[in-house]
Amino acid sequence: MGTQGKLTDFPLPAIFQWLEKGQKTGVLAIQPFSAVRFASDTNLHSNVDVRGNTGNEEDRASTLKTRHGTSQESVGTSIEQTLPPVAKPKQITKQINSSPHIQHFPNHYIWIAQGRIVAAANRFDGQGLISLIRRDQWVSDRVLSKLLQRCSLNHQPLGLWLKSYGVLDNAQLEQIFEIQIVEQVVPLFQLKDAQFKFELRAALPALEMTGLNISATQATMMVSGALKRFSG
Repeated sequence: MGTQGKLTDFPLPAIFQWLEKGQKTGVLAIQPFSAVRFASDTNLHSNVDVRGNTGNEEDRASTLKTRHGTSQESVGTSIEQTLPPVAKPKQITKQINSSPHIQHFPNHYIWIAQGRIVAAANRFDGQGLISLIRRDQWVSDRVLSKLLQRCSLNHQPLGLWLKSYGVLDNAQLEQIFEIQIVEQVVPLFQLKDAQFKFELRAALPALEMTGLNISATQATMMVSGALKRFSG
């Protein structure tokens, strides 16, 4: 079950607001129109119509919320927050190849758990967070490679797993998570000509998760602040 539309009709802040208020869990895929489009039309049928371009962002988010319904269950913000089941790392390739909706997207993905953002990447192979950690040298290649080869995550988010081995602490995880969100989401707020698809109840990828999460509203504020700093 999925929901699709265009960013020209429903800007990303409105989509975030809908996801948060509805406490949705799944993956939001965003794709510029210049890239390969979503899978065949038969895979894109949605149970709602999200076309049209009237009203402000709040009105558009309200329209999405009304058509899909909302949940009143609250979500905590702790680093140890319990989230829906995450995918085993070895299952990631299988999920990519078997998904009828998202298997060939070359672009941007945001994973949502109960309306809160838990991970973001511009790839779908489970290597986004690992690449970030290696690039910024949060953990040496030698140590990271040894841990990944010898130890099992057991459904645990990569960040918390590395913390359990003493190679990252809470402050470092917070910094890594902020970098992940800002680097991946800021470009999306600058996209104008793109389409989106939200795949409900998609598995959460352990290898892309720090174990932290942020509300969609907080993410919007974080990204807006980053854009002001960049433009300033």
